[in-house]
Amino acid sequence: MDDTGAVATLVLGVGNVLKGDDGVGAYVVACLLEAISGKESSRRIYALDCGTVPENYTSVVRRLGPGRVVIVDAADMALDAGSVRIVPKGRVGALGLSTHSMPLSLFMDYIEGLVPEVVLVGIQPQSMRLAGQMSEQVRAAGEQLAALIYEDRLCEVPQLSAGLLRDN
Repeated sequence: MDDTGAVATLVLGVGNVLKGDDGVGAYVVACLLEAISGKESSRRIYALDCGTVPENYTSVVRRLGPGRVVIVDAADMALDAGSVRIVPKGRVGALGLSTHSMPLSLFMDYIEGLVPEVVLVGIQPQSMRLAGQMSEQVRAAGEQLAALIYEDRLCEVPQLSAGLLRDN
């Protein structure tokens, strides 16, 4: 938080840690929490693991009043495993985001009324098998994404191109 107590960036990790690469949102949150733990930082980052129910955290979004919410989730974007993309809101419905209680597009619609900026970052999974391990490609992508967020370099993540999504 800054001198006014405001959080600049709230990172919400979404997904199921019991399903291999689907737990990458939680992994990014863990990496960020490790980076900011015990350090005085001007980064003003707050990170939460929301599991499969980010809608349960709307009161936290409202209370913290961040300038930007970054949602991190595994997303089937028809790319190589570990590929990271910013997903435009209009493309969210076409992604393979099946582990959530409510569609992320509805959640994003709601929190857009609470904060100035909402960004969805998808990481292409290799496998989301129950009791599976996170793949090395996705783990490395999660670490790299956490570093970019921590260093306020999210703008370096490319946006998902229009023709890439698989039909679901």
